[in-house]
Amino acid sequence: MNPPVPPRIAALDGLRGIAILLVVGCHYYAVVPTPAGSAVNDFLRGAAGLGYSGVDLFFVLSGFLIGGVLLDHRTSSRLLPAFYARRLARIIPLYLLLLASFLVGRGIPGLRTTNHGAYFISAVPTWSYFAFMQNITMTWVRDIGPYWLGVTWSLAVEEQFYLVMPFVVRRFSLRQLMGACMTVILLSPLLRLNALYNAHNAFAAMFLLLTRADGLMWGVLCACLVRDDAIKSTLLRHHRLLTAAVAGGAMGFGLLTVRHAGADSPPMLGWGYSLLSAWFAAAVLGVILFPGARATRMLAWRPLAAVGITSYFIYLFHTPIWYVLHWLFFNLPPLHLSWQSGAVTVLAFFTTLAAAGISWRWFEGPLLKLGHRVSYE
Repeated sequence: MNPPVPPRIAALDGLRGIAILLVVGCHYYAVVPTPAGSAVNDFLRGAAGLGYSGVDLFFVLSGFLIGGVLLDHRTSSRLLPAFYARRLARIIPLYLLLLASFLVGRGIPGLRTTNHGAYFISAVPTWSYFAFMQNITMTWVRDIGPYWLGVTWSLAVEEQFYLVMPFVVRRFSLRQLMGACMTVILLSPLLRLNALYNAHNAFAAMFLLLTRADGLMWGVLCACLVRDDAIKSTLLRHHRLLTAAVAGGAMGFGLLTVRHAGADSPPMLGWGYSLLSAWFAAAVLGVILFPGARATRMLAWRPLAAVGITSYFIYLFHTPIWYVLHWLFFNLPPLHLSWQSGAVTVLAFFTTLAAAGISWRWFEGPLLKLGHRVSYE
């Protein structure tokens, strides 16, 4: 008999859904040319401008969920084999499918040369993608890499986090781990600014584990807080402060959106990412501590939660599907210069959702259940 898969928290899936919609919106509308004076496109570009922060929400969620799993099983003699077997089953197969699509795609002559070859050609070596080192090589050569695989820098950051975190959780007590989290949270923006101003390398500021670890450690800190009875009781008593923090974060998000804060801008690298991660952490705490709250129930809305459940596929494949459809229809990269091209982008979005559902039902879900056959006990 297979061990049961731990129950999902629908509202956390809803947060994942928001995270992936932010990322997709950013890629679809904030980074492609649009006709001047188009009210619809101008609105979409402005609204999606801060969508790259969806990656930070993913980091906080990953830190919370992975940190919680490690804390709950930290004394198990099977912690390492069970943890890595489950991560392998969840991450590697779909990632290898993406890499296979990349190798196939760059062998298609018309597709290979679209957008001046930027989908498949760059100074970033292909081998680094198989070693989850692309974020490091991107920093070394100062190149985002082939666009087909551009989003995978954050996956490399998370994989490096997974390698380190089990040993940290085993080594530290709960209070020591909280102190370590706060130390990293404070150091990360300083490291980002050092990379930007002293090393003059914005790629290092944006793509390395240590410079982006604050989001992950905010998540781990949240996992610690809800497992400390005294702190949890304090948070429950002061729920209005938590509500105010979430509301204030929403206002800050709106302000950064209006100001069109760029992903590599000094304000974002200095304090922007830190404040956004703190806001996302407050939202995660609100979901966990107040499951009956109206906002938590709204996040658990089934269509949004379904998008969150399939967000890994959507994250990896939304740009390749988008590129291929625009190439098939127009023999061009995605350019929102007409209503037809906008319609193809909408088609790409729903095609991605459908493919993600199929992948979850017939590929990812069964593999996840297989991974959970490796028990922590």
